[in-house]
Amino acid sequence: MANDTHMIFTAKNINEILYQIKTVNNLQLVGGATYIGALPEKSLTIRNVSELKFIDKHERYIDFGPAVTLNSILHMGPNYLPSVLYEGTQSVANHIIRNMATLGGNIMAKDPRLSLVAPLIALNTTLKFKTPKSFEIIPYAKFTEIPPESLLSGIRVPLEDWNVAIFKRLGPSYKISSNSCSFCFLADTEKNVLVTLRLCFSGPFIFQSQTLETKYLGIRLPMSKNAIEEFIEIAKKEFDECAKDKVYDPMLKQQFLNLIAYSLHELT
Repeated sequence: MANDTHMIFTAKNINEILYQIKTVNNLQLVGGATYIGALPEKSLTIRNVSELKFIDKHERYIDFGPAVTLNSILHMGPNYLPSVLYEGTQSVANHIIRNMATLGGNIMAKDPRLSLVAPLIALNTTLKFKTPKSFEIIPYAKFTEIPPESLLSGIRVPLEDWNVAIFKRLGPSYKISSNSCSFCFLADTEKNVLVTLRLCFSGPFIFQSQTLETKYLGIRLPMSKNAIEEFIEIAKKEFDECAKDKVYDPMLKQQFLNLIAYSLHELT
């Protein structure tokens, strides 16, 4: 008992966590608890569960446990991580916070203003949820809620080569505000032809565009002035459509369009 109204539960392994999830009503899992202002009424910290603190690097992807701290990710070094993931992680608060904050906590907070949302989505990250009897794999871009009686047990980040990889964070450096957002742009080219493009903007809402990611594949580089202007115009219209029911600072739209223009010129 933490006090008269808060209960903190513990678990030594994944099976114990799943048991607590099933038997304790309204139990909330927490990692480093750097995002929340106060502990919920019933909480269980997973930060010290060794089964959830792994980092397994393979040829085509890296598997992370949700209890891996952000500093542990940075300790891998920039040569072993997608650059946008390294830069996004590095942009989070400060060393002390990154030493407590976990990758799983950044994801499960479900706040699109957090720095790692855009790079993780653009990299096609997938989430592995474990129940007592099965697993479920969910693309992070489609993640909306935790499957019943399940635990986030793994985070897979694909490793791909990108000719252009851009991450930008906007807003205050050491806190999350209404103007906090992140932008990620990834492009792969072959013989001056664009073959893959991904982009994500996350802030008050998450913006992705299948049109922008596919319409210009096969175009020769450098992009013409007309092609760049057309791309930006489509981005503007789709941003407005995505944001029509959202409350946000209009300045963010212009910053987004500026980042799009900057990224396209980097392709040249």
